[in-house]
Amino acid sequence: MGAWSTRCRTEATWRSSFGDFPRDPSSRRSAVEADAPLLEVRGLRKAYGTTEVLKGVDLELYPGEVLGVVGASGSGKSTLLRVLHLDEDAEGEYRLRLPGLEGVNLLALDPYAKARVRCHLALVHQEASAVLRMGFSALTNVVEPLLLEGQRTFSALRERGLEALARVDFPLDRVLYPPRWLSGGQRQRVQLARALAQGAAILLLDEPTTGLDLLVQATFLDSVRRLKAQGRFAMVLVSHDLGVVRAVSDRILVLLEGRVVEEGLADQVLEDPQHPYTQDLVQARL
Repeated sequence: MGAWSTRCRTEATWRSSFGDFPRDPSSRRSAVEADAPLLEVRGLRKAYGTTEVLKGVDLELYPGEVLGVVGASGSGKSTLLRVLHLDEDAEGEYRLRLPGLEGVNLLALDPYAKARVRCHLALVHQEASAVLRMGFSALTNVVEPLLLEGQRTFSALRERGLEALARVDFPLDRVLYPPRWLSGGQRQRVQLARALAQGAAILLLDEPTTGLDLLVQATFLDSVRRLKAQGRFAMVLVSHDLGVVRAVSDRILVLLEGRVVEEGLADQVLEDPQHPYTQDLVQARL
């Protein structure tokens, strides 16, 4: 079945392959410049019928970094995340530097092989109900991907799920509550914990703070920052809110009508934008 059919590595195995990631901004920046990309996309194109949504997108994601993707509605941000999660077919090259996947163009895989690779990728949806089972408990939702593997005892699953929920600051007195009884911020934390438990290498966040009030947004972003500092994931964060992107991103990529018009270190892009479209986005934020 090919190299990509290997069962997903655990988080510990993946971390041992790449080591601990730098935890302060200066060392993280040098790592971005020196390391080979963990994720690399070249010439990515996606069309729905005759409408081309992504028009030759190139991007890299480095170990331990957060890449922010910004742009107006219709710029292709969410489509990009769906392609990166292998939920959409597309043209171009998409490669991951993970054990067993070296040299494999993920976009050329068949659906079964893509499903095997997808356990390395965790998508946090804007609306948690799109992925969580609303009738199951928060804890069951977190460990569900591990239940499907059928290789762990109930006590081991429970321990791993509780540990993941604690790491994202989920109130442990609510682990048996179903998502329909939880707040929007708590549902998003369940999604984060689910990604932690499955040991995904890359976290894809699609407008994760939309619809949350400012206080809940702030506490959720604090949890994301702590995960970032621990080197738990590399992340791609899509948002229309430049404040959210700046709060956690190392680099920023700006999309306009399916094309990358500017990219660079977060502070550089937001403090000294070069493209007129980026300047307009920054000005609108002020």
